[in-house]
Amino acid sequence: MKNIGIAINPSKDHKNTILNMVTKKIETICNVKNIKVYNSFDIKNLDLSFLDLLIVLGGDGTLLGVARELNDDFKAPILGINIGNLGVLSSIEISDLDLALKKLMIKDCKIHKRMMLNCEVSINESIKNIKTLNEVVVARGTLSRMVKFKIFIDEKLYAIFKGDGLIVSTPTGSTAYSFSAGGPFLYPDLEVVSIVPICAHTKSMHPIVIKGDSTVKIVAENSGDEIYLTVDGQRAIEMKDNPIITVKKNPKSLKLLLFNDYDYFRVIRNKVLNNSKECDGEEI
Repeated sequence: MKNIGIAINPSKDHKNTILNMVTKKIETICNVKNIKVYNSFDIKNLDLSFLDLLIVLGGDGTLLGVARELNDDFKAPILGINIGNLGVLSSIEISDLDLALKKLMIKDCKIHKRMMLNCEVSINESIKNIKTLNEVVVARGTLSRMVKFKIFIDEKLYAIFKGDGLIVSTPTGSTAYSFSAGGPFLYPDLEVVSIVPICAHTKSMHPIVIKGDSTVKIVAENSGDEIYLTVDGQRAIEMKDNPIITVKKNPKSLKLLLFNDYDYFRVIRNKVLNNSKECDGEEI
């Protein structure tokens, strides 16, 4: 491993204290001198094809943003190091860096492929294609009326319902918004897609899990009110005039570097199911 990149969220390390520490440890433990540093917000259109490993320093949002913006010629795995709040997607916590780098040197790790989605929508008479790792959400505006959704799976009508929104999620995203809306956990290595309604006003729509290479077409009608398309909870696009959104599997998978003692179920227990300290009420 000769070329390592570090994509860091600068808002979480204003004085580069963490970045400098990580860089020094990589040089010392891994004996790697060619380390390139990138702002995680400026990763789009950069040629990173020469990298053997990309380390992402931040939280889940940082990793999601980087995953969306990577060029298709990027082939290296990503090692997510959590310096944020939750870190469900991260490979390790920053406190475990020394041990992780030593494991990396003896190859006590493996690459896990994570399915991504491609969302196609017509905006202002132009077609936009957006890549996403977690989910695609189509939802009403804050003060808008309920949206009427027609959902087609592989050109066959599945359901028509009214509600606040709809989530099309990857297995990676099944622990995020989809979970909050009542969707199932999906084991992350699977190539399947879940479709979950948000506050459905009719009983004609139930969550469903479909095969990963299916095409989902969503027709959203809201009588001229606002409808928003959001990917990964980060990028929002306002749509009007009964938009048609097509979601399908992206041909490129994201490669995550995980260590051999990684336990998905422990992560779910500790960071999703039992992550209640911020909700239980703390003394002021």
